[in-house]
Amino acid sequence: MDGVRRAPRLPSRLGPVALLLSSMFFIGVVIWGWANPAEIAVEYYDAGRANSFTIGQVTAFPERDLYVVGMQDGRLRAIDGRVEASGCTVDWRPADDRGRLYNPGGAPGVFEDPCSGALWSMVANAIEGSDEPLRTPHIDYRTGADGTTHAFIEHVNP
Repeated sequence: MDGVRRAPRLPSRLGPVALLLSSMFFIGVVIWGWANPAEIAVEYYDAGRANSFTIGQVTAFPERDLYVVGMQDGRLRAIDGRVEASGCTVDWRPADDRGRLYNPGGAPGVFEDPCSGALWSMVANAIEGSDEPLRTPHIDYRTGADGTTHAFIEHVNP
């Protein structure tokens, strides 16, 4: 020996065995995923004619815990009133002055979580008691049964 120390040699089967074990693991993960699907249901709620909403106003759909706000630029914003952190649903307080600094045009009004006391602006931004905004589901504009353009709100796990 010339004083050079050599690393011990690994068995030649180690690579194929490791590949086989990791492949079996990931195949098992896929099968487990198929056997335990996520319980997600999505439906679209017809909120009515798209041109029936007023700019700067909140329209409530309490049976779905949804709200629609007419934005200053003419767009609509849907707001999901369910608060995941507390398990409660927000209440719209249209005369509450705590929202004036945060709402478009200095309008009054806040969404309030009766369980935690957290507040959000009329456009779903957090004001106090939470760092998370309210969820704002997608609005799809389609022709309704009456032949006019309607706002359909994506409602996840209604």
